[in-house]
Amino acid sequence: MKTRTTLVLLLVVVLSAARVAGVDAAPVAPTLLSPASGSSVLTPFTISWSAVTDPSGILGYNWQVSSSSSFATLVKQDSVNDPTTQAAVSGLAVGTYFWRVQAVSGAFEQGPWSQPQSFTVTGTSAGTPGSPALDKTFGYSTYHPWEFIKFTWSVVPDAASYFLMYSNDPGFPVGQTPAGITTGWVDNIPTNTTGFIHALAEGTWYARVYAVSVDGTFSTPSNVISYTVFYRNPVPPAPILIAPINNPTLTLPFALQWQHVLNPQPMGYDVEISSSSSFTNNEAPLGTQLTNPEFKIFSLTPGQKFWRVRSNQGLASRNANGTTTNAVTPWSATGTFTLGTAPPTPVSITPVLATLFSGNTSWVEVQLTAGVPAGGATINLASSNQAIAPVPATLAMQGNAAWTQFQMTVGQVSAPTPVTIRATLNGVTTSRQITVNPPGLKSLTMTGGPVSGGATAGAILSLNGQAPASSAVVNLESNNAAVTPPPTVTIPAGVTAVSVAMSTNDVTQSTPVTITATWSGASTQAQVTVVPGPVPSSLTLSPTTAVGGGPGSVSGTVTIATTAGFDQVLRVTSNNSAVLPTLSSGVVVPAGSTRGFLSIQPSAVSTTTIVRISVSGGGVTKFADLTVNPAGTAPPPATLSSFTVSPTSVTGGTASTGTVRLPSAAPTGGAIVSLSSNQPGAASVPSSVTVAAGATSATFTITTFASAGTTVQLAATLGNSTLFAALGVNPPSPTAALSSVAVSPTAVVGGTSATGTVRLSAAAPSGGALVSLSDSSSAASLPASVTVPAGSTSATFTISTTAVTASSVATISAAFGGATRTVGLTIDPQAPPPTGQPVTVTLSVTGRSGERVTSSPAGLSVAVGSTASVSFTGGTAITLTVSNGRDAVWSGACSSGGNKTKTCRFTPTSNAAVTANVQ
Repeated sequence: MKTRTTLVLLLVVVLSAARVAGVDAAPVAPTLLSPASGSSVLTPFTISWSAVTDPSGILGYNWQVSSSSSFATLVKQDSVNDPTTQAAVSGLAVGTYFWRVQAVSGAFEQGPWSQPQSFTVTGTSAGTPGSPALDKTFGYSTYHPWEFIKFTWSVVPDAASYFLMYSNDPGFPVGQTPAGITTGWVDNIPTNTTGFIHALAEGTWYARVYAVSVDGTFSTPSNVISYTVFYRNPVPPAPILIAPINNPTLTLPFALQWQHVLNPQPMGYDVEISSSSSFTNNEAPLGTQLTNPEFKIFSLTPGQKFWRVRSNQGLASRNANGTTTNAVTPWSATGTFTLGTAPPTPVSITPVLATLFSGNTSWVEVQLTAGVPAGGATINLASSNQAIAPVPATLAMQGNAAWTQFQMTVGQVSAPTPVTIRATLNGVTTSRQITVNPPGLKSLTMTGGPVSGGATAGAILSLNGQAPASSAVVNLESNNAAVTPPPTVTIPAGVTAVSVAMSTNDVTQSTPVTITATWSGASTQAQVTVVPGPVPSSLTLSPTTAVGGGPGSVSGTVTIATTAGFDQVLRVTSNNSAVLPTLSSGVVVPAGSTRGFLSIQPSAVSTTTIVRISVSGGGVTKFADLTVNPAGTAPPPATLSSFTVSPTSVTGGTASTGTVRLPSAAPTGGAIVSLSSNQPGAASVPSSVTVAAGATSATFTITTFASAGTTVQLAATLGNSTLFAALGVNPPSPTAALSSVAVSPTAVVGGTSATGTVRLSAAAPSGGALVSLSDSSSAASLPASVTVPAGSTSATFTISTTAVTASSVATISAAFGGATRTVGLTIDPQAPPPTGQPVTVTLSVTGRSGERVTSSPAGLSVAVGSTASVSFTGGTAITLTVSNGRDAVWSGACSSGGNKTKTCRFTPTSNAAVTANVQ
């Protein structure tokens, strides 16, 4: 079961490659065949289209379905690999739709979309699963970000699984959705319920569900439900306590229990236990992130206790710097209980493993009725059979604890053997009888999924204990010749599991096989499916001529059309085993790949010998000829003289040009040079380029794609010559953005000037970066813009000011690339001659609680919600500053002109009053 959001195209990513301008022509649009335009259909139905061709081959086709002929939003989209030219469509509600198809070439070029055609869905055909009825969201419909949301719906009898969609658009658009719109889904849901933590945007969201049959057919969609996700949404009521409540006297162990809240969260509950009714201390530090409505107590100090519980329901807020607060319910009512003060005694001694087999190691837990004294205690242990169930003579219990554990490794037995283990403290003994069983077969587990005929199938054979001293010899049998396991497998003494390799044989159809393992009178089975080998697309050799018995080897490359989720094997043969005695009988195409490789080492020959190598699968055989020469044969002349790329380094998405050159003119019919890339996802080339007859060179386009930065090795092969060229594919240069604007000095006397500096996050592009400037004060003037030169990250400008009668703050703004940054410049009046007379400054602070404003020189320190007055010497320049780097809007004798600034500077010559509204 997976949860996904439609932020990229679906499924076949290779079919979604963006087309790069200026490269090879794209394939033509397919012709839509069925259903005919305007047709009425029942779901499921099949869409089909004509195949197209391209010199580089066809990778596959993308198809889309929309409720609009403009395809502004999509209701379905998918891809198929070539040569498939049809697709099954289901899950559409009654209505009219439009569909179209595009081809994608082997050079990753997307062709134009076909002309769309319409069809009308009038209902469903027999055998289509019924539509589920989606219930309201669990608990309530008003959630918080990062809160778990649970969905339930009616069971559909013929459904193999279910598919839930959610979106903040009631139309549930898929593919490239409009900005701010997200559609996601949960697929392969085995039952009629699912859920997820909402980690997406705030807003109103919608959900619907489909039933899916075993063959992948979707029902029509269910009813649509809606729910909201906001930080400000209400939290549910507090949990309700079940027990203990009214101060019962208890002994350990016991559990605190409460009722689930309306929408229980995974790891959502917090529990506190305290000896104080005001919970000044918490004796349950592990009582956090609980999923179930109970908390088991194994250790606790004696005396009366108070306890409570609450639930976390996602997030209540997130500020600009990412700091979050949890949305929590109120604490529950307080429950009480008393833990008795009697001396602690053992309650239980219990192995964690419920069933013990020879050689097993298990923790053994010891539980007391109460915590031991602060200095700790020593518990005496005993076993009725130390050879079979050995325990230490004593066990130390940490101070104030009532629970501990130790490890026990049981010995080998040949028959079930009972043993009694005991724990004693303060004159009280508790015991537990355990049974140690002889080892037996536990499981035979196949590794991986289906296996291609000819490949090796892997398995793990396990015992539920350690093999005895004589080892365990396990018999293996297969019910079908498609898999041949070894007749026996030995598990050495003291070992619990071994791996098993099984050979498989070619099959013509998918074949399920059962493997049976038998030992000591017990059997276990495992199933594996053997599938037919793939069809080879090509076999190429490099070089095609070699000296028999000489150094080096010949590389063979086998390609197939499509990947699989498991290794695939093709048969390999030759017509001369004497020359190729070590040729492998098969070639493996690894899971997720379309290529397999052979290493061929020909033996010495007395005369030139041509050996045909064949690769077979799925009833198709491809072959290639290898010329093997005797020792001393002069190497053939080079068939390629050079292979170059220009430029040798590009930004991903920019094309480069490759050039191959021959030592002499190409013959009649031209020379076909094979091309390849070791990283086609970063730089792709056509499969070949032809040097025209009479010419000595040819060029081709190298298509590159967005990359974090890599070097791609390109290869060109003609005959016996393979040449390589390297192409660097670089990430795009960082885009310059406005990072800051600053002034120096930050305060000036009216009539003087200051210097402003703008800074970019990266070097300015060619032509420079034009940054717009503005200010909020008539007392300041500056240019309308400043240019950051190409390659630079900063530029300066001059700010002129005029005389003022009172201090004010001019807000300087800089804008570039959609970003605006501001800084304040304080403009002070000319200071009058010092009077030496004291003046009284009164400061009133309002706004955000918990903050305060202080003065320099010191004297004023006023908290939000307060007013204070202090005497200063007249003519003294005073700077007022908000705590914690916050802004304020200043008014009165020191004004910011309605703007937010962190400081305000003024020079009072008489009594003055200032108000600061902290933001």
